[in-house]
Amino acid sequence: MNEEQRAYRKKGELSSKSGSVDQYRRILDNDRFEPSEPHWRRISKNTITLFQVLIDQDLTDLVTVLKHYPKYTEWVCEHFRYAYSYSENSADIDAASTLLYLGEPYFSKQFVRNLVRKLPKLEYSSLGEVKSFISELKKHHENWHPIITNHYCEAVEEYTQVNSLHPLQRIALTKGLTQIKKEHSYDYSAQDRDAVLDIPYMN
Repeated sequence: MNEEQRAYRKKGELSSKSGSVDQYRRILDNDRFEPSEPHWRRISKNTITLFQVLIDQDLTDLVTVLKHYPKYTEWVCEHFRYAYSYSENSADIDAASTLLYLGEPYFSKQFVRNLVRKLPKLEYSSLGEVKSFISELKKHHENWHPIITNHYCEAVEEYTQVNSLHPLQRIALTKGLTQIKKEHSYDYSAQDRDAVLDIPYMN
């Protein structure tokens, strides 16, 4: 795990300890939630802005909010399809995994792809950092959503291919992955995109 990953995980731990839901209750409790309305009319502008901010961050507060206000889960998963212009904040892996489990009834390929894009990347990590991450992967893969486990198994394989590693180093890195069972429960790999993205506030 590199410094960026450690920083985001630490931020998520501090945030959850400070009672992150309470700071959002004023907006959420005053929201006029209309589940029968189209996506953009279902919640108020203040609530839309709040969820845009939470999606933009490391997802720790987002999943905490959704656990307390599950009625917004479908809206968040739908909105995540449009997350093309957010910042480069990486997702906390545990929080991303939780969001995938919460969002399973509302999966779309673009939602899953955008969430996977938000995960911390291995491509610029050192060999030592990748080794450390593989240890974390072996430790947590049974708790992480299969999409995340599969993604990182593939990311490690790709890392060994694009970097100039000694064959023995490649074997040492990938050997541990054989202990991890891959579950291809959802295929989001097709290169299609949603044909029409109706984003009123960007028109």
